[in-house]
Formats: sequence, structure tokens, C-alpha cells
Amino acid sequence: MKIRNSKFEIRNKSKILILKLVIGVLVIISLFWLGCLSLVAPVYAQEKPGTEEELTKGEAVVLISASDFMKKKIGELLSWTIGYDISKVSRLKLTPSINYVMAVPKKVPPDGRTILEIQASVDDPGGLKNIAGVRADLSSIGRLPNTMLVDNGLFGDQKASDGIYTLQTSVSPKIEMGAKEVPVAVANKKGWLALAKTTLDVRLNPAIIEAKFVPERAGAGSPAPVLLTVEVENPGRIEDISKVTADLRSFGYTELVLLHNDGKEGDAVAGDEIFSLQFMVPDYVVEGDYSVRVGASNLAGGYGFADVTLKVYK
Repeated sequence: MKIRNSKFEIRNKSKILILKLVIGVLVIISLFWLGCLSLVAPVYAQEKPGTEEELTKGEAVVLISASDFMKKKIGELLSWTIGYDISKVSRLKLTPSINYVMAVPKKVPPDGRTILEIQASVDDPGGLKNIAGVRADLSSIGRLPNTMLVDNGLFGDQKASDGIYTLQTSVSPKIEMGAKEVPVAVANKKGWLALAKTTLDVRLNPAIIEAKFVPERAGAGSPAPVLLTVEVENPGRIEDISKVTADLRSFGYTELVLLHNDGKEGDAVAGDEIFSLQFMVPDYVVEGDYSVRVGASNLAGGYGFADVTLKVYK
């Protein structure tokens, strides 16, 4: 008898617990809807024409929770076997999403003039028309902390209403070098929010990625020219490289020699990241290894260099 009584008590306690859960869920959801209603307009109960009486929160909870819609929602959220099932509250059906955020270019000088684009591809369960706005916090690069991105085909945006929002800006000259984060937020018209971020590298000096001679060994006095190629990575645009030079004074040149990026003088492709120069090694140059310094300067005032060795034989 004691065992049966214990089982009976456990069943009663389980039913009481489930009932408490139902009441708790009912109150929480009702308060949520009450908060939504309070944002739209005050709630009144009309007793007589021309008179208005404001409802208390408790009265509004009772009215809202008694609706068929709320009863249905409570039934969806509550399982009599596992209780309140929060996994059925699908944020994916409510919140917008950010597919990607990127900075173009990824490396930018702090010169206040080089154009930096922030792009964010967004979506929403209710369609792109449900997007209320996309904003970026640019305080890390010395700009406004609440800057709006656009999807109107203007101001750097490539195509209107394609879900890719864009803004154009620049990095303030007061910003220190290094990696910077740019947070982006998208909100829909229902008030739901999604967050993401991208990073960019604030850098002043261009970098010499590769410098080489072709061939690596050259004969002094040989009629065959030597080709020097230098691959440059510039923070910003490659068009902002002002010059790339080579110090060939060991081979009889009196000053630094400019490399080409115009498809001439041995340069294969104009406007790419590879600068080129063809030259001859005079016959009076003695045999040995010659270190040649190549340097790149950009419009932001940055400078990068590297040394490359040419072997000369007789």
C-alpha cells in the first residue's frame, strides 16, 4: 500500500508540476504580447459608448491568453511528456540573417583618401522587403559608429535590391596600424536583429611579395637581356603604387631604375601586380654575386623593399 501511495503521490506531483509549467508559459507569453501591444497603442476596455477604462496588466494577460491564437501557441510549446519545449521556438523564422560581411580591399592605408568598401549580404524569412536597415560600426577606423549601408545601386552599391548592402568610406590618418574589426548589424521590420563582423588590416607600406631574375645567372657582356620581375602587394589599390625601383649601380647605372607595369620593356601584363625591367650586364662587371635592392613606394607615403641576388659569370 505504501508503494502504491508513493506512486500516486508522484503522479499527483507530476501533474501539479506540468500545470505550473502551463501557467508559467501562459503568463510569459501573455506578458510578451502585452508588451507588444503597449508599443502600438494603449489598451482600453469599453463599457459604454463615449467612456474608456484602461486595463491593468493582469486583466490584459487574461484576455490575451484566452484567445484561440494563444491557446494554439501554448499547445505547440508544451509537451505533456517533456514539458516546455524551447526548441520549438524557431528564431530562424523570425530573425534576419547575414550571409557574409567583407572589406574591399582587405588591406588599407590610413590616408583618408583610399576608398574602402564594406559589403554585407543579408536575407530575411519575410523577404528582402522586410529588411529595415543595415548599419556598420566604423569607430575602429576613425569614422562614425552607426553608418548606414545601402542597397539602392548608388554610392558604390553595384545592384539595387539584390540583398548586398554597401558603404564606401576611408581610414582616418589618426588610426594606428594593425587589424581592425568592423561590426555590422541588420534589423528587420519586426524588430529582430542579426550581428556579424569583418576584419581589415590597416597598413601603410607596400610589400615585396617576390623579386627574381630570369635567368638567375647572367654572363657579363652577354647580348641576352636579364629580366627582373617584382610582385608588389599594396594596401589599397595597385594603382596607388607610385613607383617601383631597382638599384643597378653595380652594373653601371648612375641612379635608381624604374620598373614598368605598362606592358612594355619586358612587362607581360599592364596594370597587374608584377613590375618588370630588362637590362644588360656590361662586360666589365667582374664575376660574383650581386645584391640588388628593389623598392616600392605608394601615394600614401609608404615604402617597402627587398633584396634579390644575381649571379654573374664570365
